[in-house]
Amino acid sequence: MTWLTAHLLDPIRSRLFYKMLIIYSLLTLVPLIIVSSTFYIRSSLVIEKKAAEEAQQKLSGTADKFDEMLYAVKSQMTPVSENLFLQSLLRAANKGRQDESLYASVAEMLQSELATAKLKIGGFVSGIYVLDKSGLLYGTDPRKRLLYPDAYWKMPFEFDRMPEWAFFNDDRRIACVVKIFAEGERPSPDSETGRLVVTLDAASLQSMFAAFAPETFFITNADNLIMSASDTAKVGRLLDIREPVKGIVIRQKSRYSEFQYVLIASPGTGGLIKQQALFTVGVTLAAWLAITIVTYAVLRRITIPIQRLTRLMRAAEREEYQLITGITTKDEIAMLCNGFNSLVERTSHLIETNYKNELLLREAELKAIRMYINPHFLYNTMEYISIMSHSPEKAKHIPKMIQHLSGIFRFSITSGNAFVELDTEMDFVRKYLEIHRYRYGERLSYAIELPDMYRKIAIPKLLLQPLVENAVVHGIDRLPEGGTIAIAVKEEQYELVIEIANSAQNGDLGGQPPVNSAMRGAKGLGSGIENANARLRLHYGNTYGVSLIRLDNATIARVVMPIQILQENEGD
Repeated sequence: MTWLTAHLLDPIRSRLFYKMLIIYSLLTLVPLIIVSSTFYIRSSLVIEKKAAEEAQQKLSGTADKFDEMLYAVKSQMTPVSENLFLQSLLRAANKGRQDESLYASVAEMLQSELATAKLKIGGFVSGIYVLDKSGLLYGTDPRKRLLYPDAYWKMPFEFDRMPEWAFFNDDRRIACVVKIFAEGERPSPDSETGRLVVTLDAASLQSMFAAFAPETFFITNADNLIMSASDTAKVGRLLDIREPVKGIVIRQKSRYSEFQYVLIASPGTGGLIKQQALFTVGVTLAAWLAITIVTYAVLRRITIPIQRLTRLMRAAEREEYQLITGITTKDEIAMLCNGFNSLVERTSHLIETNYKNELLLREAELKAIRMYINPHFLYNTMEYISIMSHSPEKAKHIPKMIQHLSGIFRFSITSGNAFVELDTEMDFVRKYLEIHRYRYGERLSYAIELPDMYRKIAIPKLLLQPLVENAVVHGIDRLPEGGTIAIAVKEEQYELVIEIANSAQNGDLGGQPPVNSAMRGAKGLGSGIENANARLRLHYGNTYGVSLIRLDNATIARVVMPIQILQENEGD
């Protein structure tokens, strides 16, 4: 079977004619497919966008109606909470006294308010309840009481005299709560006598969004708890749309509460686009077949003159060199023949060009490696600054911490410097460690030993940062008692040696088994060490690099590189 396949494909591999025929056919077919696919996708996106806009408008209309209802409920609750009979009843109840006539007046007033609410707002209002400090005092519907009376006393309020919507669901009811204060006294915990609760029946609210399909419309609180939905079985559950859903999720925030209106729209592409797709496929195949036939006829006239040149080049492969003569035209075939005669000269030129390209490639790799910096450092630092801002004692350190952070990123993104002085690089490391000291506190200490004679030595920019980062993340961070990072610079056998010691006994700077100093540049030492190894090798050769040394009481990252003084033009 393999021999038969190779035999059938041999003419295609050996004949330029067949190759060009296939290539031209593909070059025609691919654009046709791209245009057809783009048309189909674009049409689908336009229809989907239009459907999404219509769904958004539909959601906005329902949200506005619901917001108007919420606002109407809150507007009616404020005067009720200031009713003198109600305040008197609560004041007496909190003092342990009962006034039946006052109780009857309040009951009549609340029943009247409930009837008015159902008339003006709608049948959604299911009940009005009054809570004193000992519990439920009165409810307009004695058959259906509040399940969580204590929760209404623990609700947070933004404003004392403004009603707030409860963040929980009470027996499939949405509740609005307002504080009641003693007459003539300023709002305070001592002057608060009770709370007024108005409930809305979640099942009755379905009539407001009956236009939406089941399980597509939800009203949730800020914590994604479903307060009302087109499917009442979902009420009281968490809305989970983390899994892929068939449709578009549209959210809109309520203007008068912390509620959110969520709509899962399913626009679809429609049958018209599918028919258009089938028509486009048919046109594409017909056009490709016609172009293939025309290409076959044209290529036959072009490839015949090339066959003579092919035979001469095969002879040249057998070292039977013959000059190509008799070329009188100035077309592409003539250019090919002249190129064959100047092949030797061009070979020399190509060798020199490839050598330069290799140098450019190596420089590009160096620049790519220098651009490495861990984004998690920025995220973690900004998050810890946010945490520090909540503590007055720690907040005073934030300006200095931000100053160190800006210095680090100013140094790391400054272009045009491939090499810097060791003193400058060490200052960058010091700022990096200072930021971590704010985070770890007494768990982290460090020491930098840099003799003055080595301060002007040239070092690749950002070489030490990933090594110090490994010492912090894989060493100090894993020790509850913390530790010390010691950085020492010295000279050994006319070479510069930088040692970054982590006091952790089982530190894991690279996430690999222990290695000795002879394993300099070994693979699998972690991204930070591999980064440093790659840079040192590209700059100075395979003799230099980074190694890990495991001791009983420390883990050391050892950098070995030649001693060079930074030149003014170095780094371009």
